Amino acid sequence: MGTFDLSALDRESYGLILAGLLVTCKLAAVSLSFATLVGVVVGTARWANLPIVRQLAWLYVETARNTPPLVQILFWYFSASVLLPEWAFERVRVVGYEFTAAAIALSLYHGAFMAEVFRAGLNSVGNGQFQAARALGMNFWQSMTRIIAPQVARITAPPMVNEAVSLVKSTSLALAIGLAELTYQYKHIDNFMFRGMEALVVITALYVALCFGLSLFGRYLAARLAHPRSVTA
Repeated sequence: MGTFDLSALDRESYGLILAGLLVTCKLAAVSLSFATLVGVVVGTARWANLPIVRQLAWLYVETARNTPPLVQILFWYFSASVLLPEWAFERVRVVGYEFTAAAIALSLYHGAFMAEVFRAGLNSVGNGQFQAARALGMNFWQSMTRIIAPQVARITAPPMVNEAVSLVKSTSLALAIGLAELTYQYKHIDNFMFRGMEALVVITALYVALCFGLSLFGRYLAARLAHPRSVTA
């Protein structure tokens, strides 16, 4: 049996791990941006008094939340050539087929959870304030951005950050379609350099650092939003 020795990882191994870390961070950033957008739009649709829109939003949320994220990644990876028009499919191939499929799947999956968080935030504010804003002559957009959104942001920031942490961990599932993120690089080092345990320890530490850093940011953000006047500009 081989012995555990971190020094056995050479420069090439650490180069692969760094490359995987960059892909993981890029995938998490892109997916988080779109998931947040999806969450705000769908959460508002679930909250708005438009029956058909609410039902469609409900159907999306329940479908996305009750389907494993790995299945969704595989679905977009294998069906993009059928679902996307030819020009869009060619563009996806240029950007990166595996990356795009993983980003779409993670955005839609975590966007469904963020939609429920955002809807809960809207419900906690109450419809009365929205109606009052409309009575003062504000349109829907002005009512949402000036009156409702600042209050919802304070309420939803901590659970949104928690969902971001979950999304970072979900990026490891992109290994299944060959995206060269952190977990993929661990498998590569294990298969070709026979130093899988050492590589696993390193990437585990990186995942802990990423997720713990996000958690600390969430606590800081919650403190700022809870006491905005105590923080100087």
